[in-house]
Amino acid sequence: MQLGLQLYNFRRELASDFRGTMREIAKLGFDGVEFAGDYGQMPPDEAAAMLRELKLRCAGTMFSIEDTMNPDGTAYGYVTKLESPASTFSVITDFSREYQTVLEQLRTAGRAAAAHGKVFSYHNHWDELAPLDGTPVLERFLAETDPVQVFCEPDICWLNRGGVDAADFIRRHASRIRQIHFKDILVADDLQTTTELGCGIIDLPRAWAAACEIDCPWVIYEQDNSSDPFRSAAESLAYLKKMQGC
Repeated sequence: MQLGLQLYNFRRELASDFRGTMREIAKLGFDGVEFAGDYGQMPPDEAAAMLRELKLRCAGTMFSIEDTMNPDGTAYGYVTKLESPASTFSVITDFSREYQTVLEQLRTAGRAAAAHGKVFSYHNHWDELAPLDGTPVLERFLAETDPVQVFCEPDICWLNRGGVDAADFIRRHASRIRQIHFKDILVADDLQTTTELGCGIIDLPRAWAAACEIDCPWVIYEQDNSSDPFRSAAESLAYLKKMQGC
């Protein structure tokens, strides 16, 4: 299992100095990085060359909904050149009103990715765990989309906030998971309290055991808020490596 870093953690630093920040991130020791929609204004070939130079692999690629749904758009140049495990987007909306619209977006994104020999992977927050006609929205998405084209990138912190057992979810949807976001938090309903892995309330060891059972290719550390993202990333990577050695 490879250990990835979600670049959203470093969004401010990357906006100031993309290449310099990437060089410092590479020194942390993660196997790869997941792009959060920012590619440093580099074309796909250049971004891929940068990763090779830094000896980092691509743990994922995120784009806008529109870019992900368009098989002829710029997104799939990055997905292909970076050898990304999936193209990804997420949605924050009123799913009770917009469910059918988002479902069609997922289906369209799945077909677009398949045209390039890739898969689309939907990244959840917590609203997708609310029931719609008796079934959680995320479960309906997975049941009503092509299992060969549409995957899921579960965020175990947001699964927990939605009242879902992350380990159980991972095991039940093993065939449709290539990436898992590992995130910890101090107070479930306070989004500003995301913290270093192992310092919060999320049962990370159970989720890790499930990820190992399904042989998930990528476990990706994400921490939405930190006063020192480099320190937080180093501490969280040490925690992951400790679990990796168990």
